[in-house]
Amino acid sequence: MTSITYKSRLHQMASTTPTDYWNDSCSAQELSYAIAHGAVGGTTNPTIVLGVLKKEMGTWRERILQIIAENPTWSEDQVSWQVIEEMAVRGADLLRPVFERDHGLKGRVSIQTNPAFYRDAERIVAQALHFDSLTPNMQVKIPATRAGIVAIEEATCRGVNVNATVSFCVPQALAVG
Repeated sequence: MTSITYKSRLHQMASTTPTDYWNDSCSAQELSYAIAHGAVGGTTNPTIVLGVLKKEMGTWRERILQIIAENPTWSEDQVSWQVIEEMAVRGADLLRPVFERDHGLKGRVSIQTNPAFYRDAERIVAQALHFDSLTPNMQVKIPATRAGIVAIEEATCRGVNVNATVSFCVPQALAVG
């Protein structure tokens, strides 16, 4: 299938069926294109952000250097998470018209909590609450681990829009449900 045919079918699917089309990227260029073709959401995670940086370092280089200059004691992890947050917010800004048009039911960017926290519900919840405060149309990806399920319940109870991620088996999916 050619790229043009595939893109045409995505647009047709998004406009003629109840299927929601989410873009698996937070690249402003890719997400803008996807929204123009019916996408109603986008996603981030550390791997996706690294891929965006490889393609768009020219766009991000100055901002990364500014983050480092403004926070001289930050570790590489802290700088990286700041970039992840800023990319997610930029994507959420692009999706804001969809969010407003659909009264908050669509038009979100999903941002993943730090995978290193997979066993620590308290840290997952704290990060989820922080991410939720960045923009009204943020959705927080929380892993379906034992601690993640606890965090999903707590974050949801506190009003965070949650996307359960890293589900590998039926018991995990049932626990999320």
